[in-house]
Amino acid sequence: MFRKFLYIIGVIAVALIIYKALGLYRPVYAPELVGKEIKEAERILRDKKLSLIVEGEDFAPDIPEGRIIRQDVKPGEKIKRGSAIKVSVSSGAGAVSMPSFEGQILDEVKLTLINLGMKIGKITWVHSETVGAGRVIAQRPLPGNAIGNEVNFLVSKGWYNVSYSCPSFVNMPLEDARELADLLGLKLIEQEDGNRVTLQKPAAGTAINKGDPVEVTLSRGWGLWF
Repeated sequence: MFRKFLYIIGVIAVALIIYKALGLYRPVYAPELVGKEIKEAERILRDKKLSLIVEGEDFAPDIPEGRIIRQDVKPGEKIKRGSAIKVSVSSGAGAVSMPSFEGQILDEVKLTLINLGMKIGKITWVHSETVGAGRVIAQRPLPGNAIGNEVNFLVSKGWYNVSYSCPSFVNMPLEDARELADLLGLKLIEQEDGNRVTLQKPAAGTAINKGDPVEVTLSRGWGLWF
């Protein structure tokens, strides 16, 4: 009876050894490690009876420094327990040659950035008395060698919305009309040749906004400006 008991115990022990042996060599599926920190990756692999080997570092503008950017075994691929997965780690974004975008139209800048493999970061819109609407006032990083591939922009909304009662340009010398239009931020559109304004559109007293066009007809008459 005792021998039979020992026999049963022995069979169970052998079965357990075989089961563990089979489990040890049963393949597992490689996990996704890209984007993870080294400590987190080591924990994931340890749970699967795998290990981690860091082969080196490389620039990766889209992945933060210290996180995995590549692995030699694809996620979901079968791998033997006890095996090691080799990875490369991000050393951050490398230096790039940043062009100047100041004064350019934002829509054109976006196309340029796509062609350069760069991204638009934050866009801040402000009014400007000197830069036309939709054009870049400033950028960060500044032109030259820069770290990263993301660019932030300060973009013009154009002039503040200032309303005027359109002044009279009729009988005004052309140079004086130009000076007044420039002072008020109006766009003077000159028709015909001459040195004095004879007609204008819109008429004097019409409500207009800063930046609006005023069309004036010129002649060589010598009327009085009043």
